[in-house]
Amino acid sequence: MAASLYRTVLPLLAAATLAHVPGCAASSLSVRFDVYRSPLLGLPSEEETIALLGFNGTDLALNNLTGFLFARALVSDSTLTAIEMRPVLRTLSRHPHEAGQISDSLALIVGREINADITLVGDLERAYTEAYGEVKVFREEEAIEVELGRADIRFVNKSYYVPHIDQTAVMTATLRAYDVGSEELLGNFSVTETLTYRTVLPEPVKAPPEGAISVEIVSPLLTEVIARRIVDRLMAAIVQEEVKATRRLVPAGNRAGVSAAREGNWSGAVEIWESLVEVDPNNAEAWNNLAIAYERSGRRTDAAAAYRSALAASPDDRTIQVNSRAFGLPETH
Repeated sequence: MAASLYRTVLPLLAAATLAHVPGCAASSLSVRFDVYRSPLLGLPSEEETIALLGFNGTDLALNNLTGFLFARALVSDSTLTAIEMRPVLRTLSRHPHEAGQISDSLALIVGREINADITLVGDLERAYTEAYGEVKVFREEEAIEVELGRADIRFVNKSYYVPHIDQTAVMTATLRAYDVGSEELLGNFSVTETLTYRTVLPEPVKAPPEGAISVEIVSPLLTEVIARRIVDRLMAAIVQEEVKATRRLVPAGNRAGVSAAREGNWSGAVEIWESLVEVDPNNAEAWNNLAIAYERSGRRTDAAAAYRSALAASPDDRTIQVNSRAFGLPETH
């Protein structure tokens, strides 16, 4: 009885996994796998080389400090392929430009000259303020009391004021990432950090200014700490994080490829779908499946080309549109 039940139910369960998707003539099979996505760069191709052109802004010292810390972090990260800052600056110096004013078009030109795949260029804005204040504190001191001819010593809490200056820095960094080959803006990321540094003064200030006042210079320790915080957050936007990807396979007139994929034999599935598109370059469903197999195998450049071929063969196919959009290809109209 149990064996009979399984023979009846299992085929139904297998059939239920194939869900019909409007816009595609065949049923489709949902597959899930791990991919790595960068919040700023999206889903980059394998082995892409990154070049940081630096930061623009009126505070050149801060631009240089943040750029140096950021470039060092990029090069030191083992998950990224980044170009050292020295050759980038050497190439940049060959092109006329004002310090702190690197245009996005110039960043792309330099990126091509140093064979970078992605260029990063940023803007820095900062505001420094100072505010005078005094903090009331207490400390124990000896006190002598004379009463009825007797002198007694006891401890009392005596209040006094400690003057200080609070220096506050507010820094906003905006980072843009460009694909050098297509000149496409991959992402635009902005972060803001605020930090206050207190300096205790040896004595009170007579007639101090009321409230916070704008200043041009603050403690170097304050600028370095806030620059490091900015860099940490920018790095978090670049480094890839593991996410789950969902794509839909279609039989493509030959279920052998789908069967291989369901068994985890993705290299075999690639061979099957490559042979199908070689025979019929207009087989949109085979191109779709091949793109997924490439993506699942970590071959993102090949996957992007296969998705484009699938869209070219069948631009109105909804399954292909959903897959390619989830992959990261821009929508076509």
